[in-house]
Amino acid sequence: MAGEVNVQLRTLPSGIVAIDLRGFVDKRTVSGLDESMARLLEQGRNRLVINCQDLAYISSDGIGVFLSHLIKIRKAGGDLKFCAMNREARTVMNVLGFGNLLQVFTTEDEALREFQRQQREREAKARGPEEDQKLTVDVRYLDGEICVAGLRGFIDRHTVKSLEQALKKALDEGRPKIVVNCQGLTYISSNGIMVFIAYVEKARGRGGDIRFCAVRDIARTAITMLGLHNFFSIFETEGEAVASYR
Repeated sequence: MAGEVNVQLRTLPSGIVAIDLRGFVDKRTVSGLDESMARLLEQGRNRLVINCQDLAYISSDGIGVFLSHLIKIRKAGGDLKFCAMNREARTVMNVLGFGNLLQVFTTEDEALREFQRQQREREAKARGPEEDQKLTVDVRYLDGEICVAGLRGFIDRHTVKSLEQALKKALDEGRPKIVVNCQGLTYISSNGIMVFIAYVEKARGRGGDIRFCAVRDIARTAITMLGLHNFFSIFETEGEAVASYR
Protein backbone atom coordinates (compact mmCIF):
# COMPACT_ATOMS: atom_id res chain seq x y z
CA MET A 1 0.00 0.00 0.00
CA ALA A 2 1.30 3.43 -0.90
CA GLY A 3 2.55 5.38 2.06
CA GLU A 4 3.34 2.26 4.10
CA VAL A 5 6.57 0.42 4.80
CA ASN A 6 7.16 -3.31 4.93
CA VAL A 7 10.28 -4.69 6.62
CA GLN A 8 11.36 -8.28 5.86
CA LEU A 9 14.38 -10.08 7.30
CA ARG A 10 16.50 -12.73 5.59
CA THR A 11 19.60 -14.58 6.74
CA LEU A 12 22.52 -14.48 4.31
CA PRO A 13 25.73 -16.58 4.41
CA SER A 14 28.06 -16.06 7.38
CA GLY A 15 25.14 -15.06 9.61
CA ILE A 16 24.67 -11.69 7.92
CA VAL A 17 21.10 -10.36 7.98
CA ALA A 18 19.42 -8.70 5.00
CA ILE A 19 16.72 -6.16 5.76
CA ASP A 20 14.41 -5.77 2.75
CA LEU A 21 12.60 -2.44 2.72
CA ARG A 22 9.45 -1.99 0.64
CA GLY A 23 7.40 1.18 0.38
CA PHE A 24 7.90 4.50 2.14
CA VAL A 25 10.08 5.21 5.19
CA ASP A 26 9.17 8.56 6.69
CA LYS A 27 8.24 10.10 10.03
CA ARG A 28 4.94 8.21 10.14
CA THR A 29 6.25 4.74 9.25
CA VAL A 30 9.78 4.79 10.66
CA SER A 31 8.89 3.17 14.01
CA GLY A 32 8.55 -0.30 12.45
CA LEU A 33 12.05 -0.10 11.03
CA ASP A 34 13.43 1.15 14.34
CA GLU A 35 11.84 -1.75 16.25
CA SER A 36 13.22 -4.33 13.80
CA MET A 37 16.73 -2.87 14.11
CA ALA A 38 16.53 -2.86 17.92
CA ARG A 39 15.44 -6.52 18.03
CA LEU A 40 18.31 -7.59 15.81
CA LEU A 41 20.86 -5.82 17.97
CA GLU A 42 19.41 -7.38 21.12
CA GLN A 43 19.98 -10.77 19.46
CA GLY A 44 23.59 -9.86 18.70
CA ARG A 45 22.97 -9.73 14.97
CA ASN A 46 24.91 -6.64 13.99
CA ARG A 47 26.09 -7.27 10.43
CA LEU A 48 23.24 -5.91 8.35
CA VAL A 49 22.66 -5.39 4.63
CA ILE A 50 19.85 -2.92 3.93
CA ASN A 51 18.34 -3.91 0.59
CA CYS A 52 16.58 -0.88 -0.91
CA GLN A 53 15.53 -2.44 -4.21
CA ASP A 54 11.80 -2.01 -3.46
CA LEU A 55 12.15 1.14 -1.37
CA ALA A 56 10.13 3.94 -2.95
CA TYR A 57 11.18 6.71 -0.58
CA ILE A 58 13.22 7.35 2.56
CA SER A 59 13.21 10.60 4.50
CA SER A 60 15.78 12.06 6.86
CA ASP A 61 13.84 10.31 9.67
CA GLY A 62 14.64 6.94 8.11
CA ILE A 63 18.32 7.75 7.66
CA GLY A 64 18.30 8.97 11.25
CA VAL A 65 17.18 5.54 12.51
CA PHE A 66 20.16 3.87 10.87
CA LEU A 67 22.55 6.48 12.24
CA SER A 68 21.11 6.15 15.74
CA HIS A 69 22.10 2.48 15.77
CA LEU A 70 25.33 2.80 13.78
CA ILE A 71 27.71 3.60 16.65
CA LYS A 72 26.47 0.64 18.73
CA ILE A 73 26.70 -1.64 15.72
CA ARG A 74 30.28 -0.69 14.89
CA LYS A 75 31.38 -0.82 18.53
CA ALA A 76 30.11 -4.39 18.59
CA GLY A 77 32.19 -5.24 15.52
CA GLY A 78 29.35 -5.08 13.03
CA ASP A 79 28.31 -2.65 10.31
CA LEU A 80 25.50 -1.44 8.07
CA LYS A 81 25.80 -1.68 4.31
CA PHE A 82 23.17 -0.50 1.85
CA CYS A 83 22.50 -1.88 -1.61
CA ALA A 84 20.23 -1.24 -4.61
CA MET A 85 19.47 2.29 -3.41
CA ASN A 86 17.66 4.53 -5.89
CA ARG A 87 18.80 8.00 -6.88
CA GLU A 88 16.33 9.80 -4.61
CA ALA A 89 17.49 7.89 -1.52
CA ARG A 90 21.14 8.53 -2.36
CA THR A 91 20.35 12.21 -2.73
CA VAL A 92 18.83 12.33 0.76
CA MET A 93 21.97 10.72 2.20
CA ASN A 94 24.31 13.07 0.37
CA VAL A 95 22.34 16.20 1.21
CA LEU A 96 22.48 15.21 4.88
CA GLY A 97 26.24 14.67 4.58
CA PHE A 98 26.13 10.91 5.27
CA GLY A 99 27.38 9.70 1.90
CA ASN A 100 30.89 9.06 3.26
CA LEU A 101 29.67 7.53 6.52
CA LEU A 102 27.41 4.81 5.15
CA GLN A 103 28.54 2.35 2.47
CA VAL A 104 26.27 1.89 -0.53
CA PHE A 105 26.75 -0.98 -3.01
CA THR A 106 25.08 -1.63 -6.33
CA THR A 107 24.04 -5.20 -5.49
CA GLU A 108 23.45 -7.32 -2.41
CA ASP A 109 26.21 -9.71 -3.48
CA GLU A 110 28.74 -6.88 -3.45
CA ALA A 111 27.71 -5.84 0.06
CA LEU A 112 27.93 -9.46 1.22
CA ARG A 113 31.39 -9.93 -0.28
CA GLU A 114 32.62 -6.79 1.45
CA PHE A 115 31.43 -8.17 4.81
CA GLN A 116 33.21 -11.42 4.10
CA ARG A 117 36.39 -9.58 3.07
CA GLN A 118 36.38 -7.57 6.29
CA GLN A 119 35.87 -10.75 8.31
CA ARG A 120 38.85 -12.47 6.66
CA GLU A 121 40.95 -9.39 7.28
CA ARG A 122 40.03 -9.33 10.98
CA GLU A 123 40.78 -13.04 11.34
CA ALA A 124 44.16 -12.62 9.63
CA LYS A 125 45.11 -9.73 11.90
CA ALA A 126 43.94 -11.63 14.98
CA ARG A 127 46.32 -14.47 14.14
CA GLY A 128 49.26 -12.11 14.38
CA PRO A 129 52.38 -12.24 12.18
CA GLU A 130 51.81 -15.70 10.78
CA GLU A 131 52.52 -17.07 7.35
CA ASP A 132 49.42 -15.73 5.59
CA GLN A 133 50.31 -12.20 6.67
CA LYS A 134 53.66 -12.41 4.93
CA LEU A 135 54.10 -12.21 1.21
CA THR A 136 55.94 -14.73 -0.93
CA VAL A 137 56.47 -14.01 -4.62
CA ASP A 138 57.43 -17.13 -6.56
CA VAL A 139 58.74 -16.10 -9.98
CA ARG A 140 58.96 -18.50 -12.92
CA TYR A 141 59.72 -17.91 -16.59
CA LEU A 142 57.89 -19.70 -19.41
CA ASP A 143 58.96 -19.84 -23.06
CA GLY A 144 61.90 -17.65 -22.10
CA GLU A 145 59.78 -14.50 -22.12
CA ILE A 146 56.63 -14.85 -19.98
CA CYS A 147 57.10 -14.09 -16.29
CA VAL A 148 54.69 -15.90 -13.94
CA ALA A 149 54.59 -14.39 -10.46
CA GLY A 150 52.81 -16.66 -7.97
CA LEU A 151 51.60 -14.70 -4.94
CA ARG A 152 51.09 -16.27 -1.55
CA GLY A 153 50.08 -14.35 1.55
CA PHE A 154 49.15 -10.80 2.38
CA ILE A 155 49.79 -7.62 0.37
CA ASP A 156 49.64 -4.38 2.34
CA ARG A 157 51.94 -1.41 2.90
CA HIS A 158 54.32 -3.59 4.93
CA THR A 159 54.78 -6.33 2.32
CA VAL A 160 54.20 -4.53 -0.98
CA LYS A 161 57.93 -3.91 -1.52
CA SER A 162 58.48 -7.60 -2.36
CA LEU A 163 55.88 -7.38 -5.09
CA GLU A 164 57.36 -4.19 -6.52
CA GLN A 165 60.86 -5.70 -6.58
CA ALA A 166 59.63 -8.75 -8.50
CA LEU A 167 57.83 -6.65 -11.12
CA LYS A 168 60.81 -4.34 -11.53
CA LYS A 169 63.18 -7.29 -11.94
CA ALA A 170 61.02 -8.81 -14.67
CA LEU A 171 60.99 -5.55 -16.63
CA ASP A 172 64.71 -4.94 -16.10
CA GLU A 173 65.41 -8.40 -17.51
CA GLY A 174 63.33 -7.68 -20.62
CA ARG A 175 60.32 -9.80 -19.72
CA PRO A 176 57.34 -7.41 -19.81
CA LYS A 177 54.75 -10.17 -20.40
CA ILE A 178 53.69 -10.88 -16.83
CA VAL A 179 51.09 -13.27 -15.40
CA VAL A 180 50.15 -12.80 -11.75
CA ASN A 181 48.79 -15.99 -10.18
CA CYS A 182 46.63 -14.99 -7.18
CA GLN A 183 45.64 -18.47 -6.02
CA GLY A 184 47.55 -18.13 -2.75
CA LEU A 185 46.76 -14.46 -2.19
CA THR A 186 44.75 -13.96 1.01
CA TYR A 187 44.48 -10.16 0.99
CA ILE A 188 45.43 -7.16 -1.13
CA SER A 189 45.20 -3.53 -0.05
CA SER A 190 45.06 -0.39 -2.16
CA ASN A 191 48.87 -0.24 -1.84
CA GLY A 192 49.17 -3.45 -3.83
CA ILE A 193 46.65 -2.33 -6.44
CA MET A 194 48.59 0.92 -6.95
CA VAL A 195 51.82 -0.99 -7.60
CA PHE A 196 50.11 -3.00 -10.35
CA ILE A 197 48.71 0.20 -11.88
CA ALA A 198 52.17 1.78 -11.92
CA TYR A 199 53.88 -1.23 -13.48
CA VAL A 200 51.23 -2.20 -16.02
CA GLU A 201 51.87 1.08 -17.85
CA LYS A 202 55.59 0.30 -17.92
CA ALA A 203 54.94 -3.25 -19.12
CA ARG A 204 52.59 -2.14 -21.90
CA GLY A 205 55.07 0.51 -22.98
CA ARG A 206 57.52 -2.34 -23.62
CA GLY A 207 55.09 -4.52 -25.55
CA GLY A 208 53.88 -6.57 -22.59
CA ASP A 209 51.14 -6.48 -20.00
CA ILE A 210 50.17 -7.61 -16.49
CA ARG A 211 47.42 -10.25 -16.55
CA PHE A 212 45.81 -11.90 -13.54
CA CYS A 213 44.59 -15.43 -12.95
CA ALA A 214 43.05 -17.53 -10.17
CA VAL A 215 41.84 -14.39 -8.39
CA ARG A 216 40.13 -15.21 -5.10
CA ASP A 217 37.07 -13.35 -3.83
CA ILE A 218 38.93 -10.89 -1.64
CA ALA A 219 41.25 -9.67 -4.42
CA ARG A 220 38.48 -9.78 -7.02
CA THR A 221 36.32 -7.56 -4.78
CA ALA A 222 39.10 -4.98 -4.44
CA ILE A 223 39.68 -4.95 -8.20
CA THR A 224 35.96 -4.70 -8.99
CA MET A 225 35.20 -1.98 -6.45
CA LEU A 226 37.96 0.18 -7.91
CA GLY A 227 36.75 -0.44 -11.46
CA LEU A 228 40.03 -2.11 -12.42
CA HIS A 229 38.39 -5.18 -13.97
CA ASN A 230 38.00 -3.03 -17.09
CA PHE A 231 41.69 -2.13 -17.01
CA PHE A 232 43.31 -5.53 -16.37
CA SER A 233 42.71 -8.87 -18.08
CA ILE A 234 41.61 -11.53 -15.58
CA PHE A 235 41.62 -15.26 -16.39
CA GLU A 236 40.32 -18.27 -14.49
CA THR A 237 43.50 -20.33 -14.84
CA GLU A 238 47.21 -19.74 -15.26
CA GLY A 239 47.17 -21.70 -18.51
CA GLU A 240 44.59 -19.37 -20.01
CA ALA A 241 46.53 -16.28 -18.97
CA VAL A 242 49.77 -17.65 -20.41
CA ALA A 243 48.04 -18.70 -23.63
CA SER A 244 46.63 -15.20 -24.08
CA TYR A 245 50.18 -13.96 -24.78
CA ARG A 246 50.69 -16.54 -27.49
